[in-house]
Amino acid sequence: MKGAHPICINREREPNLPGGRWGQLDPVSQGRVQIVSVKNPLHQAGYIKNEIDRIMSLDPSVKWSDFAILSRTKAPLAAVRSVLENAGYPRKTTLAEGLPLLRVREIQVALGWLMVKEQENNRASDVQAELSGVRGERESNIWWQLIDMFLESYREETADSVLPAGRMIDRLYEFVAEQRREKVVGQGIFMSTIHSAKGTEFPHVFVLDGDWRQPLDEAQSEEERRIMYVGMTRAEETLRLLKIPGRPNPFLKEIKGDFVIPLTYRGMVEASEHIDKKYELLGLNQLYLDYAGSFPQSDPIHGHLAMLKTGQCVSFCQNNSKIEIRDRSGKCLARLSSEGASKWRKRLDHILEVSVVAILRRNRDDPDENFQKKIRADNWELPVLEVVIPARAG
Repeated sequence: MKGAHPICINREREPNLPGGRWGQLDPVSQGRVQIVSVKNPLHQAGYIKNEIDRIMSLDPSVKWSDFAILSRTKAPLAAVRSVLENAGYPRKTTLAEGLPLLRVREIQVALGWLMVKEQENNRASDVQAELSGVRGERESNIWWQLIDMFLESYREETADSVLPAGRMIDRLYEFVAEQRREKVVGQGIFMSTIHSAKGTEFPHVFVLDGDWRQPLDEAQSEEERRIMYVGMTRAEETLRLLKIPGRPNPFLKEIKGDFVIPLTYRGMVEASEHIDKKYELLGLNQLYLDYAGSFPQSDPIHGHLAMLKTGQCVSFCQNNSKIEIRDRSGKCLARLSSEGASKWRKRLDHILEVSVVAILRRNRDDPDENFQKKIRADNWELPVLEVVIPARAG
C-alpha cells in the first residue's frame, strides 16, 4: 500500500500458519482479511455489532478493548456508536480538547486521599481496597475505571510490594499525563479516526467505508493510500474492511490474493430514530468556566453540583440571552459562554440529549485577574458536556 512497495509477509511472521490462530478459530474467514459489502452506513453498523458478538463467541477470552473501529473521518462513526450504545457495549471516551485531567473530580479525590497518606507505606492492593470504600460510583464511571487501571498497573509494576505512598503519587501524575497524550479514556471499544489511531494496535480492527475520497491526482492518491495503510496495519490478528456501494473505498479493489475473502452481509438492521445521530463534545471555550464561582460557598448551586454525577443527563435552557445548564429537577448548575450560547441558541430544539462526561474542580486562583473581583467562592465545580443532535441538524 506504500507506493511502489508491494505487500509482503513480515519476516518474523513467515513461520506462522496462514491466518494465525484464527485460521482454526474462525470457520468463516479462517483468519483471512475480510472485505465485507454492506448496503449503507446503518447496515455497516449492524454488521459490526453482529461480528463483535460472533468474535466473542468464538473466543471467550476476547475483551471489549481488543476491538478498534476506524474511519477516515468522524462521520461514519456516529451510526456505529449509536448501535453499540443501544446494545449496551462499552467504548473508550474521547477527551475534550484541552481537558485538564488533574482537575477531574474523581482524579482529585484519589490524589487528595493519597496525599493524606503520603508519609505512609502501603501495598497497591491495600490502597485499592481502601479507596473503593471512599468512592460512591463504580463500573459505570469512566474516571474511576481510569483510577482502577492505574492501581492495577502499579500493583503489577511493584509486585504489590510495601512502598511509600509518595512514589504512588508520582506515578499517578505520570499516568495521567500519559492518558492526556493518548486523548481517550475507558476500557471499552476504541472508536476513532485513522489519524488518531497512529501508534496503536488492536487484535481486531474494522475499517469503515462511506467517507473515502476519490483521488484527483497522484499526490492525493498517495496521501489517501497512506491513510488506508495506517488503518490496516493497526490490526494484530484480524482485519475487516467495509465496502458500501456507490462510491466505495477506491483502494479495496487493489487488495487481492488468497489472503482475502470477499463477503456480503445479509443481516437486517432495524431503523430507529436513535440511530441517525451526531455527537459533539463541548470545548471549554463554550462554557462559562467561573459561573458557579460567582456565588458564595453557601449558595445552593454548589450543593447541586456536588450531587451531579458523571454520565448524568442535563439540559440547556434559554434564560433571556443566556443559556443555562440545568439538572433534571431544573436547578441551574452552570452556563454556556457567549461563544457557546451563540453556537447552540438556534439548535436548542434539535438537541436529543446533553450528558456530563466529566466534572472539573476550579478554585479562586484560576480566573484571569480581570475576573477575580467577581469570584465569591474558594472552590467550585464545572460540568464538561457532550451534546447529541440528529445528524441532519448539522
